[in-house]
Amino acid sequence: MVDDEPEFEISEILDSKIDNRHRACKLLYLVRWMGYKGTDEETSWILATELRHATELVSDFHSAYPGKPGPLSRL
Repeated sequence: MVDDEPEFEISEILDSKIDNRHRACKLLYLVRWMGYKGTDEETSWILATELRHATELVSDFHSAYPGKPGPLSRL
């Protein structure tokens, strides 16, 4: 629980993309969820704004893949 809201743990970030169908935040990350291995829910695309508690994972991803779309300061 974080700020009285359930929070699910991300094991790693797999990819990023810009999706112009979203108005407020166009940057999405493909994440692998901890504890969902082998299920349909193992990976999903989520908005960058939903990763505020995973800044280290975002930083590690962009260090490994500097050419991938990233936070607005990098675009």
